[in-house]
Amino acid sequence: MTYANTHSNASILTALGEAALALCAEKSWADVSLVSLCKEAGLKLAACAEAGITRFTIAEYLDQRLDHAMLTAISDLDADAPSRDQLFDVLMARFDTMADNRAAWVSILAADLAEPAAALARAARRLRTAGLALEAVGISSTSLKSSARVVGLARRLRKIETLWLKDDADLSKTMAGLDQTLRESEEWLARGEKLADILKSASHRFTRPKAAAAHSPEDPQG
Repeated sequence: MTYANTHSNASILTALGEAALALCAEKSWADVSLVSLCKEAGLKLAACAEAGITRFTIAEYLDQRLDHAMLTAISDLDADAPSRDQLFDVLMARFDTMADNRAAWVSILAADLAEPAAALARAARRLRTAGLALEAVGISSTSLKSSARVVGLARRLRKIETLWLKDDADLSKTMAGLDQTLRESEEWLARGEKLADILKSASHRFTRPKAAAAHSPEDPQG
């Protein structure tokens, strides 16, 4: 029986995730190899290979842990508060969780900024995080209009992450920056929704003539 058969992928990822946080507190994520992660976690590299786990898999897992902490904060939200205030609380729960392992997350985010492939992966994760955060406060993330919300919020999360990297332990700069960007985003979202309405209207104008032609009687000539 192989190691991977006796240990679930979830338990392997958990162990490697903890190892990543420990090692990244001491060195750059860019300098942490899968071999060193396995050694720290007391695992064999063959187990990771059999489970299909890579450094990107571990980075994804760590990010999902942040999203989980963010969504767990839903239970503490004031349902009568404006959606912007609820969104602030949900997103701050994510940054609070990052602060619990600040040195490690500073290492991970800084390394992602310097590595093109990692930066692209991080950008994709921000889109997921933005969609989940919006859904958490009752804002749809699946329509054409809401796509503007997701993209806009993801872009702002990148700016807040950069601000968080330079913040103090009390996260005062992060909170101020997040509050400001959410207020500014309301105007941006309004413009995005207006653009979505224009595109939808243009699409209808383009498809209606084709539909009419398709249902018109055939030319009797001949």
